[in-house]
Amino acid sequence: MKKLLTILLVFVMVLSGAAASSPEFRFVFGDLDQHPEVLIGFCPTYLLLGFGADFHFIENNTSELQVLVGGGYNQRMVFQNPNNGMYDYAPYTRENGDRAGITYDTAQGDLFLRFNQGFMEDLLVLRASVETQYEANLDSFVDGKNDPLKTQLGTGYEKTYPDLAGDSQFLGTSLTLRLTYDDMEDTLFTNDGILAYVEAKWAPYFLNSWLDGTADYYSLTANAVFAKTLYNYSTEKMDWFSIVLIDRINVNWTDGSVPVNAQGPVSLGRKVRGYNTYSYGTEFSVVNNFDIRFSGPGMGLDGLRPRINVFFDMGLGAGNYFNTDFAPEKGVNFLCSTGGQFTISIFDFIDLGYEVAYIFTGEKLTKPGDRVVTRFTFFLDF
Repeated sequence: MKKLLTILLVFVMVLSGAAASSPEFRFVFGDLDQHPEVLIGFCPTYLLLGFGADFHFIENNTSELQVLVGGGYNQRMVFQNPNNGMYDYAPYTRENGDRAGITYDTAQGDLFLRFNQGFMEDLLVLRASVETQYEANLDSFVDGKNDPLKTQLGTGYEKTYPDLAGDSQFLGTSLTLRLTYDDMEDTLFTNDGILAYVEAKWAPYFLNSWLDGTADYYSLTANAVFAKTLYNYSTEKMDWFSIVLIDRINVNWTDGSVPVNAQGPVSLGRKVRGYNTYSYGTEFSVVNNFDIRFSGPGMGLDGLRPRINVFFDMGLGAGNYFNTDFAPEKGVNFLCSTGGQFTISIFDFIDLGYEVAYIFTGEKLTKPGDRVVTRFTFFLDF
């Protein structure tokens, strides 16, 4: 506990030591999530937001401390057999027969402290962050749709789901360094340039063992997004139509005792569209997402724009499944999908709409046998 307090104290000292610099403050949006049983997922049930204070340590470069607080109530659905970690488990199926996996609710609270320092007029930005999360993992609040969490887990699950051990409460902290190269110009209408980062995240056991749920892992990521506007038509009064090509390459290695909240963002099923988050999770993954994005007129309001996004995704996963000594049957998992997203872009952080995907390989674990799958979407991700 003393080590955690020391880390937090360093951030407080950075803030207090720079207070004389007349910082500029701004609102910072972090994330949102929704529970699919609350207004069929259209109502945000989790928010992460806060403020940033820029102290101008280096002229013409950002020197920003961010404080973000999050809280809410989510549903999680995971797919590993709790006894052996393989993706072959369906302990409960809804009455309509289209869902399988371990389903439970999570009440959570988060505190994120981040410091961003820009270089070369913010062409490069180095971020150091401390992220503390508390989670109480609970039975579903919808009676009759899911068995109790402990019933679904059975016995011997503590290795596969270390954060659900004991009373299913988890309090953990991760330390992250990220270096970002930002030469991207994104107007929501046109998009040109490169945005790339490399990131190292470490969540050691001594900062992730306060309660019965535990974690002890590291995660290394390289991500690059390339964009080029092929065509745009505008008049003095309106931006009418544009076509943009966007390609993303994401490479990740995650190893150790990995909690569910860390498995989601790096799982192959999360990054290849059309599949389930928390599915096909292996230590190594590499994904390419290719988009052709059609943007329409701004509808008379700044920050509001209709989009049609045609995509083609491919991803490969290798190494062991998370928290196991088992690898995919053929040594690798290969996922491939194509489809379209029909959205309304709201400012620069929400794309509310509908996604239709055709999956070529594997399967969406909640829709076994279906090749055409659909979902509502809140984000285009890149």
